[in-house]
Amino acid sequence: MTIRIPVFAFLTALWLHPACAAEIVAGHITLAGADRTYALYAPPGASQTGAPLLVLLHGSGGNGHRIAELWKDMADKNGIILLAPDAFRNDRWRLREDGPDVIHAIIGAACAALPVDGKRIYLFGQSGGAVYALMLGMLEAPYFAAVAVHAGSWRNARDYNAIAFARRKIPVSIIIGSEDEFFSMASVRRTQDALKAAGFPAEVTVLPGQHHAFYEANAAEIEKDAWTFLSAHSLDSAPAFISYR
Repeated sequence: MTIRIPVFAFLTALWLHPACAAEIVAGHITLAGADRTYALYAPPGASQTGAPLLVLLHGSGGNGHRIAELWKDMADKNGIILLAPDAFRNDRWRLREDGPDVIHAIIGAACAALPVDGKRIYLFGQSGGAVYALMLGMLEAPYFAAVAVHAGSWRNARDYNAIAFARRKIPVSIIIGSEDEFFSMASVRRTQDALKAAGFPAEVTVLPGQHHAFYEANAAEIEKDAWTFLSAHSLDSAPAFISYR
């Protein structure tokens, strides 16, 4: 059972006493009458003058705490603050219930006590979270510095409509196992081709022999590829609507 504690008080204490061992914190806020939950991890080694923030979107049937656990070691090594919201319904992400306003509100609430660098807010999605991260990256291109996804691509013609809404050519990386059971290499290449045709820097990394799952055995390689790509990008300035940094 996860015990919820006051996130603001916990993180304030953590930053005042950085030698304390950090743990993944369960937080929640109420939006439109609904309780929205998330997992938050702030490593003690994160910069106190401006740390990168990585927003993690879990796969269908998953949850924020689990994907944050998988990223925890990488966050410790690189001083990354992790924020992993839970989808309103965990079977998949939906634009109606999990839209940009919801993601902004969760980021604002979760990171109010943290020194986030607004020029370095990144997005990572896995599987169903990858499909949604590609869409969210288009809709919020001025907000996220870059987006990386694992085991996901656009497969429906209507998905590509999101490209027209992008107000910036946000860099995109798609990481895919050569043996992925749910997303074909053809769909990955079509997604890349559509992005590149529209002027987006879009790259694909194929992991030989790997399948669809994201778990302890392959997490380190996926995360290294994703973070190498993401950390190479930053916005010229923090968006004006970022109030906490």
